[in-house]
Amino acid sequence: MEKLPRAFVQQMERELGPDAPAFFSTYNEESSVGLRVSSRKGWKPDVDFEPVSWCRAGYYVPNGLRMGKEPLHAAGAYYLQEPSAMAPVEALGVQPGMRVLDLCAAPGGKSTQIADHLAGKGVLVTNEIHPARARILLENIERMGVTNAVVLNEKPARIAAAFGVWFDAVLVDAPCSGEGMFRRDPDAISQWSEDAPQMCHERQLEILESAARCLKGGGTMVYSTCTYNHIENEETIAAFLETHPDFELDESLSLPGVPCRGGMAHLYPHQLRGEGHFLARLRKKGTEESFLEPMEGEKLDVRCGKFLSEVMPEYAVRKSFVQGEWIYALPEEMPQMTGLRILRAGVQIGRLASGRMEPAHALALAAESAQVKNRVDVAREDALKFLRGETLPGDFSGWGLVSYEGLALGWGKGSNGQIKNHVPKGLRWKN
Repeated sequence: MEKLPRAFVQQMERELGPDAPAFFSTYNEESSVGLRVSSRKGWKPDVDFEPVSWCRAGYYVPNGLRMGKEPLHAAGAYYLQEPSAMAPVEALGVQPGMRVLDLCAAPGGKSTQIADHLAGKGVLVTNEIHPARARILLENIERMGVTNAVVLNEKPARIAAAFGVWFDAVLVDAPCSGEGMFRRDPDAISQWSEDAPQMCHERQLEILESAARCLKGGGTMVYSTCTYNHIENEETIAAFLETHPDFELDESLSLPGVPCRGGMAHLYPHQLRGEGHFLARLRKKGTEESFLEPMEGEKLDVRCGKFLSEVMPEYAVRKSFVQGEWIYALPEEMPQMTGLRILRAGVQIGRLASGRMEPAHALALAAESAQVKNRVDVAREDALKFLRGETLPGDFSGWGLVSYEGLALGWGKGSNGQIKNHVPKGLRWKN
């Protein structure tokens, strides 16, 4: 562990008082590794995985297990997520059918958690302002098989101008000084400065201003950070509430195993197993709500329809959209979004190349195996070979799914007793 900045040590001694020694003792311990299982994929870990009390889908990963190198990770069976980072979405109270905005979403842990709570109903608008991080967000949305998300690469103010008060729930997992990452990321220590909390505080208030303009009356907003200081946490909330009398802290906030007080909660590593998070849940007063015209979609291309009827007879596309060669299945609740930078809306079905339909990798991960006519479930050794881009033996002809423990890894095309690999080259595992 790199030496902690003296200004940070003094800050935490002031804020925690007699609890400070217990807090600093955690820096001599190993950080906690967690995973959150996907409700739509149906996989469950064995009894060696201890549950996370505040997240029903969350588990602690036993020491020594490299769950990111398992085929089930590539299949979207679970998302590797720091345990305390699971708390904000649980506090948001998402229900199927809601319209939810995740305003600062990369790399995608909280967005995919929201998607699990939506259960394929309603719509998730997930955004990241930085282009490279937005691509990572998109990759994780696709890996987890989310079907009802719209991925944006936008400034929060532009989203607020486009949507107005349209969302039932908004999550602001704000950019912060990252003090909760010190134990597992030495770079976070070297990047911290005594001025960082105040600079982040000012940016956080700008983001909250846009978030407030997106939430309809009666809706819920959760603000969270992975930092400890009062400036970015309690003081940011106090400053926001001072200029937004139509918001109030929700003092009914309660999470199993987490000390909550007055609508806010600190998840400190000396009080629970996690790296640290802060969250506050707010309610917006009134009943104001904006109306957005739904996106009508386009008639499904004949070649795409033929492919789906032959290869995926149980898969239904209600709304489609064509962009260049690519065809997309849109979320039912997809609104008109003129002028915004949309990386993906719904599920990429495939592309029309040389008059033929080639299915997208995202479609394989979004589909249930039973929806696909041709499918083969392989053992772990063959699953690893397939993820590396190798050809496998197989007895089906044409397009089909290669799966592991019943969960799709990607498309293969069968011919003459072999299955040609169609996992995108950029996603193939290295030896």
